Amino acid sequence: MVSHKKVLDVLKQWKLENESISDVYHESNGEKSNRAFYVGKDFVLKFSKNSDEVKKAIALCNAIKCTGLCISSPIKTTDGRAYVQDGEMFFYLTWRISGTQMIAHDFYEGDYVAKARFVGEIIAQLHLILCQAKIPVNEVNLYESVKNWALPKSKDILSLSESFCRGYLNEFGKLYDKLPKQIIHRDPNPSNIIVSQDEWGFIDFELSEKNLRIYDPCYAAMAILSESFDEKDQAKLSKWLEIYRNILWGYDSVAKLTNDECVALPYVVMADQLISTAWFSKQDKFTELFETNKRMTQWLITIFDELKLN
Repeated sequence: MVSHKKVLDVLKQWKLENESISDVYHESNGEKSNRAFYVGKDFVLKFSKNSDEVKKAIALCNAIKCTGLCISSPIKTTDGRAYVQDGEMFFYLTWRISGTQMIAHDFYEGDYVAKARFVGEIIAQLHLILCQAKIPVNEVNLYESVKNWALPKSKDILSLSESFCRGYLNEFGKLYDKLPKQIIHRDPNPSNIIVSQDEWGFIDFELSEKNLRIYDPCYAAMAILSESFDEKDQAKLSKWLEIYRNILWGYDSVAKLTNDECVALPYVVMADQLISTAWFSKQDKFTELFETNKRMTQWLITIFDELKLN
């Protein structure tokens, strides 16, 4: 836990120790961030125990800033450092993007098709920039992660049959090497997308990695489902399927999906869910999210073929 007193001490490195400090709350769920504070009206102080995460986020934000995309630009200390180490924590300061976070529940209201397509389009536009970035990031093999950890961990939790597991791994394995890979955001949930009247931007690049590019639009759709899931509300589930498809159609309109990617979409969605279910199963403080993801995964299996994009 990083205290306000500690934050004020760290802010001396930017001569901002007289600014007000306030907690950051995610608009989608009201939860307080344990990775950032607002500093005055214009700045955000972010922190992590992982120095590589901090260095990566700073490098990606600087690379993206050069393209003119709205981004939470890092600010160097008064003596020119990109970040500050204090004990086991690493701190860096960014400008605060003006605008509001997108909220999952809002996607079901009004012109949900346009909203979903917008998300797909801007993720694709971000990807066109990220694929040009020469930043060292971890490369993740999603197929191996599922095969060696997430599926074995989730198999009993979800009561998955042997035939489903074999079929899933066989088909995903055939597709995996054909799928485009690049640097992705890795966490494009609605609260990490900031919009205003005339611009948009992304925040929180700490989890960025090299992975399947279709992971990001699939993740965005799954984040919306996770925050609104009710297996008894068939009308809402049907609407989510339209949201999911339009995110992908929006993405495709900017960064053309390959035929293999269109076929692989259900496998990537399931990979995300298996990983989420396996991870939440080990976190005592996230019991409710574990149960939600467990039910989501079971429902997605029943509509598996509908997740392909025609």
